[in-house]
Amino acid sequence: MPKINRKFLARWFLLSVFLFAQVTQSQEQSASKVYLTTYLQELEKQFDVKFSFADANIQSIEIVQPTGASLDSILNSIRDQTQIEIQKLNERYYTLIKGDAIDICATVLDNYEQNTVTGATVEVLDTETNAITDLDGTFSLSDIPRNAILQIKHLGFKTLFVEAEKLVNHNPCATVLLGVRYQQLEEVAVYKFLTTGLTKQSDASIEMNPAKFGILPGLIEPDVLQTVQALPGIKSIDETVSDINIRGGTNDQNLILWDGIKMYQSGHFFGLISAFHPYLTDQVTVIKNGTSAAYGDGVSGIIDMRTKNEIENQFTGGAGVNLISADVFGQLPLTDKLAFQFSARRSLTDFFDIGTYARFSG
Repeated sequence: MPKINRKFLARWFLLSVFLFAQVTQSQEQSASKVYLTTYLQELEKQFDVKFSFADANIQSIEIVQPTGASLDSILNSIRDQTQIEIQKLNERYYTLIKGDAIDICATVLDNYEQNTVTGATVEVLDTETNAITDLDGTFSLSDIPRNAILQIKHLGFKTLFVEAEKLVNHNPCATVLLGVRYQQLEEVAVYKFLTTGLTKQSDASIEMNPAKFGILPGLIEPDVLQTVQALPGIKSIDETVSDINIRGGTNDQNLILWDGIKMYQSGHFFGLISAFHPYLTDQVTVIKNGTSAAYGDGVSGIIDMRTKNEIENQFTGGAGVNLISADVFGQLPLTDKLAFQFSARRSLTDFFDIGTYARFSG
């Protein structure tokens, strides 16, 4: 007895399923909609009757061809599909009257995954009739004008306008798809973050412009390392510039750059004096999260300081003094392509004693 090839049986089974699907699809297509006027002409020949109607009223109406055998069952199916009144004048003549009011129902789905849209508002324009879709996304309206326009809207979806008559020829209910509304927001850059001169960038980094710094409460000058302590996630336990903690890390886990040069000492005089003059610094970038691989260091955070990269036409500079230190800075242009920058800062404890120095030194 010959052996049965399992692969052959599997292929034969798949081919049979495919042919059955094709036959089913052909049967469904055979039950597609036909124009009512064309179908009435067939009924007149089949049952030897006559239908009277206005061509303009029904010429655009399509129906699913009824499956009933008797004329009465066919006419009842046409009534259910079109809500057109069919009156029997005598044994042979019938008249079709298109009423002004219809009953409709529909199910509202989204056009993405076709989930039901619950709580959508359905309003019949120019009337006071409205409805709300239920938990299944379905609504129904009775005795509304045949030529009415429905407005269907829901939060997060585009408003849809549909003709009421298009929702009649369906059993049980028509399906309405609402388009999902997508809104693309523009990029937002926050300026004057905490104070002037601070800008929060789209990559979550914070850019500082020392020339436009506003003095924060508790500070006497716009110092860079003192100002960064006012930012969220950055603080100093002992309130000095030498022990800055970013995102809970220690100060040795921070990367401090001065014109691309790694700095190991950031302060003097017990951390009360910053080693970087604020008025010679042109741009400061503070990165707390998402550090670029271009830096290659700095587990907790990065403070990248850049000096001015332009040569002024004339000498610029300044000096300042407070109860802790005195400083001086300047830029002297030598040629069109060369300039000399200098800055100095020194404590004043050699000349007089202050309470702050006594508390830190003690």
